[in-house]
Amino acid sequence: MVKPGILGYSSEITYQKVLDQTNNERKNAGLEPLQYSATLSESARKKAEDMFKNDYWAHNSPQGKTPWTFFDAAGYKYSVAGENLAKDFYDTDSLIKAWMNSPTHKANIIHPKYKEIGIAVVNGTLGGIKTTLVVQHFGTPLVAQAAPKTTVSKQTSDAVEPEAVTQPVSDIIPQAIDIPEIKNTEVLAGNNKKLISPLTLSKIFGSIIFIVLVIVLFVDGFITLKNNTHRLTGSNIGHIGFLIFIFLLMLYNQQGSIF
Repeated sequence: MVKPGILGYSSEITYQKVLDQTNNERKNAGLEPLQYSATLSESARKKAEDMFKNDYWAHNSPQGKTPWTFFDAAGYKYSVAGENLAKDFYDTDSLIKAWMNSPTHKANIIHPKYKEIGIAVVNGTLGGIKTTLVVQHFGTPLVAQAAPKTTVSKQTSDAVEPEAVTQPVSDIIPQAIDIPEIKNTEVLAGNNKKLISPLTLSKIFGSIIFIVLVIVLFVDGFITLKNNTHRLTGSNIGHIGFLIFIFLLMLYNQQGSIF
């Protein structure tokens, strides 16, 4: 099956990486991998576009649309379903780690009843800020049976935190967990050329500038000591320490949020 390849928006995340790492987590839990579903991906894409269009960040829209609205619109009949949302993440590792650190989101990723998954990565403006949304839609197709009908009920998800809202997992209760959709940054549609993410470039240039500044300060400090030059300003050691502190904040600053 051919899957979409789309250039990301200031993001290193790709649908393939999300799919692979999601299945790696399931493998670690002793579960079967999820199969990619074009129908679920369409459902996830429509959910992301609706959030941008109506400017909201939640499982349920201000207009009353639930995650199941998008499942139904895509024509996906399910016995169990779920949704994960994410935004503002720049790499897949951080995204998956955030989900796995949230008990409710993790429950969707390793739900033993799920068989298929759809992933969308969409760029746009939310709340006046440009961002990338990732949406994960999980599901298991509903198999028609001749015996007594089983009613599939839906349950509204309870907000745990503004950044982590998922539904309780049950055998036949559809679930919804949102995930910011991430464009494929490796391959542009119809083009097999490798592409470099804008985020990668900014990190490279930022690191180069940082290294150059540190080297300049070290050289300046060496010359100052060698020539026994007295300064009216602070020491270079203090400047270097400050730069290292800022650099560490940049590296470890929490990115993105989940719902």
